[in-house]
Amino acid sequence: MRIRILKNIKKNLYWRLNKYLLEKNKYVNNYRYCILNKEETINKIIQGYSISRYGDGEFSLVYKSKGINFQDFDIEISKRLNEILKSNLKKHLVAIPSPLIKVDDLTRGEGYYWSKFYFQSKKYLDRVLDPNKIYYDSMITRFYMPYTQKDKNINIIEKLIKYFEKKDILIIEGENTRFGLGNSLLKGTNSISRFLLPSKNSFSKYNEVLEEVLMNIPKETLILIALGPTATVLAYDLCLNGYQAIDIGHMDIEYEWYLHRAKTKIDILYKSVNEVSGIITKDIDNIKLKNKYMEQIKKRIL
Repeated sequence: MRIRILKNIKKNLYWRLNKYLLEKNKYVNNYRYCILNKEETINKIIQGYSISRYGDGEFSLVYKSKGINFQDFDIEISKRLNEILKSNLKKHLVAIPSPLIKVDDLTRGEGYYWSKFYFQSKKYLDRVLDPNKIYYDSMITRFYMPYTQKDKNINIIEKLIKYFEKKDILIIEGENTRFGLGNSLLKGTNSISRFLLPSKNSFSKYNEVLEEVLMNIPKETLILIALGPTATVLAYDLCLNGYQAIDIGHMDIEYEWYLHRAKTKIDILYKSVNEVSGIITKDIDNIKLKNKYMEQIKKRIL
């Protein structure tokens, strides 16, 4: 009990100190890092930009030489993530978490987490991030659950749903991710196809999936990638080759939580929710939905 109390006091101090420092320096240009907001990030995507997103897991692979629960450390992915973080490719956005510079709109748990992450990682982040570079907000895919005002970012998802309309979309995802299945996120698309990769260590199939896209997918196809750190790298390489590719991450699950009006993270029917049920296989017992999903799968790279 005593240890738990001390940990809570420490977390609270991290958060309070972080809020104090950010408030004190809010009028200092580029204090810490320059991260444009969600609205500006989405507007760039709607203009045809690709995006590679960095979160705590990607940073861990960059500077800690340490794997995460669904991607073991690999020297090649670490090098690529470091390279892309410093890149300035035309029509490509590099996105990092906005809680590195703003925590007063977060729930207590999220505020604790990101404040602790910042202070414990500051010396590493300052080595790999450029204070003069304009970054975008990787939290566009975490638009609901982290915030005290749950509806404050709903315009983000509404804009994307409209942007997806009448487009041919390729989803590159892990097994059991099932991005957009059974909800209205992709309701207006012209067509949906899927490439399935392993839910864990998908980077081991990187060259195969990149070659498959370059050989067989038309450039006008919009590509959504839900593959953790592999998506960060793949979005960059596809942009380099003339595609618009969005590292879409956790957006589908956040959208499900929004539709359920969830107050805490809950499991979702038919889908793998890493933060709740873990990486597991789930059956689709709705026959119509299952048939629709199976028809969308064009390639399994497992």
